[in-house]
Amino acid sequence: MSKTKNASIGLQTISDFSDDLLLYSPKALVPKAPLRGSFTVQPRNAFPCVDEVTASRRDYYKISFFSKGSGIFTMGGERYEIDGPTLLFLNPYEIKTWRPSSEEHEGYFCLFTDLLFESQTSPQENLLQHPLLQLGAQAVFKLNNEQCEYIQSIFRQLVREYNENAAFKQEAILIYLKLLLLEGKRLSSQTEQVHRQLSAAQMLAHRFTDKLEKQFPIEFNHNQVKLKTAKEFAQILNTHPNHLNASVKQATGRTVSEHIRQRILLEARLLLIHTDWQIAEIAWCLGFEDPGNFTHFFKNHSGVSPHVYRAQ
Repeated sequence: MSKTKNASIGLQTISDFSDDLLLYSPKALVPKAPLRGSFTVQPRNAFPCVDEVTASRRDYYKISFFSKGSGIFTMGGERYEIDGPTLLFLNPYEIKTWRPSSEEHEGYFCLFTDLLFESQTSPQENLLQHPLLQLGAQAVFKLNNEQCEYIQSIFRQLVREYNENAAFKQEAILIYLKLLLLEGKRLSSQTEQVHRQLSAAQMLAHRFTDKLEKQFPIEFNHNQVKLKTAKEFAQILNTHPNHLNASVKQATGRTVSEHIRQRILLEARLLLIHTDWQIAEIAWCLGFEDPGNFTHFFKNHSGVSPHVYRAQ
């Protein structure tokens, strides 16, 4: 089993994946998409999932499809038990880990970067603006048999286009990517409540949580959280702290301070698990000038000290 205690947050690139194909692929490399390093699609039985328990980020987007197999997948602070047909939409920004729990995996995955869209004339057509590819999106969907067969057929067409050097190759690839994202949007709509107009309190609460989330994840130990109190958030949102707190409480059931506290606690846990930074460094990054105050905060809300949590 891989160790995570002293592992730093890594960045995987689409070039690294291409290098892995050169090193380990038993087959000849297939033709690339029109723009070098912008797209690849592969079957899982040729390139099975790696036991990646170390947190990592990537420089590419990924649509991953399991028709068979199981494992534990985490993205940001969310944990998903993958078992059977599942479709995942992954962006480069979230910290991810993967631990397979079955030996056999079937399905497909495709990787793509913004280079794939350089020739697009309409900015509105840029697939990278799709909601499922944004930071914080809930983009893991279990599939029934009919959905599984449909997704499988799209990936088969993607593989065919990728392996052939036919005319309009890039246009065809974009069409199939759009179909995958459209199906993801349909799956997402099935799990959401019917759209209704947001109240003023809900809009303000959304702006607050957006500002809060954009401070994370912390990638380097010289980065520090800037907004740490209701007063600081209210100032940047051009409102009074009391009004902000009342709106957030009304819309979410929790106060501004509770949201801040829980998000900082989550980031603390991720940094303790996935980096080898010193406790004092983590404390400073999270806005605690005194490491002792961070230790007290963490123990008060987690039940154990940061050192014990990391060791566990």
